[in-house]
Amino acid sequence: IMWSALEEAARILKDPLPRAVIVTGPPGGAFCAGMDVHPDNPQIQDFSAAVSEHDVDTARALLLRIRRAVDALASLPVPLIAAVNGIAYGGGAELAMRCDMRVMDPDAVICFSEVRMGLMPDWGGGVALRRIAGPAICAELILTARKVRADEALALGLVNRISPPGKCLEAAREMADTITQNGPR
Repeated sequence: IMWSALEEAARILKDPLPRAVIVTGPPGGAFCAGMDVHPDNPQIQDFSAAVSEHDVDTARALLLRIRRAVDALASLPVPLIAAVNGIAYGGGAELAMRCDMRVMDPDAVICFSEVRMGLMPDWGGGVALRRIAGPAICAELILTARKVRADEALALGLVNRISPPGKCLEAAREMADTITQNGPR
């Protein structure tokens, strides 16, 4: 499961701790499409049942499980760079915002899509977005689920730079290499 994989990756990265970490999606794919909200997903079934039955504890447990996994990665004490190489929707947009820096492919798109399903960002990305873009932009992007393309993301300060087409990971590596050339403290 993705949450266990994120926690395991964070655990592995702690020893030995690298100088920088890059988070990206597969070549030619999505950066991260967020959580699979298809009704056949057992987690969604459990969450939906908990909401229907007003079972706050079960719903909270699922959300905390997700948040713990993302927090484990985001709390690594090294620069975390998102190489947003494709769509970053919902939790994927949140994951990108939880990183310290973001490089975005010109064809990538960021969208806080949770509101379309009656949800709000719960991976910590809403808080991160508010710090990055300010309260008005944060409210607009979260409440409208508007798709943000690379040029606008750069103008809004959501990303640090736009890579050449298809070179997002390479641009993130260049950024990481520049960082690691500096003193380790």
